[in-house]
Amino acid sequence: MKKLAALFAVSTFLTMGASAKAADFVEAPTVYDWTGFYIGGNLGYAFEGHDKVGIRSTLEGNTPDIDELQLQGFFGGGQAGYDWQASSFVIGVVADVEGSDIHDSFKKDFVISGNDDEVRARDTINVWGTVRGRLGWAFDRVLVYATGGLAWADVDYNVRADNFTTGEGATLKSHDVRAGYTVGGGLAWAINDTWSVGAEYLYVNLGKYSVKTTFFSDAEDANETLTTEATPDFHSVKGFVNFRF
Repeated sequence: MKKLAALFAVSTFLTMGASAKAADFVEAPTVYDWTGFYIGGNLGYAFEGHDKVGIRSTLEGNTPDIDELQLQGFFGGGQAGYDWQASSFVIGVVADVEGSDIHDSFKKDFVISGNDDEVRARDTINVWGTVRGRLGWAFDRVLVYATGGLAWADVDYNVRADNFTTGEGATLKSHDVRAGYTVGGGLAWAINDTWSVGAEYLYVNLGKYSVKTTFFSDAEDANETLTTEATPDFHSVKGFVNFRF
């Protein structure tokens, strides 16, 4: 009996040791870490801008909203950023630059103060970008986040007003870099330790500013100033791919 007991004890010890050795070869599942720098590219579409155009005159009556510029068009560019993860919480910063064909235009005839008038308006954005913070929650290789920050764009704004009754005309134009804000959110999926893909929505608002011109009006024998308020904005969706260092 003593020999059997000793043999059982030895076999139990060896079995436990073998199990422990086997456990050493089984790796615990790893959770993806979003921490690190990344660069990437994107392609998207902008739509549904709402820039109402009206003209105020220092001599004649003011027009109501004549029509609306609804900025839309394709864009594409690159982004770079850094994320830091603690538990499932992810915080980061990202900057992007986009080349685009975002634009809209209209031509409309109307009558004001007994005069036949025509207004042609056009708004074009060929380059724009953002500098934003990101705040998200990671579900292992899936990241859901909100984002917001500074937006900027090279805005080419042009309104032409013609009075066919008097034969006068004037152009109100502005071409410069405008700054505003952006807010949105996105979803990213890590394919492996370096590559990830995702989709993002952003609303971009470039502020409100006056565009004006002053000229000599023969009809009134005085200087006349025409003013319009530009309010360029748009929504956007894009897909992206990132390489993480």
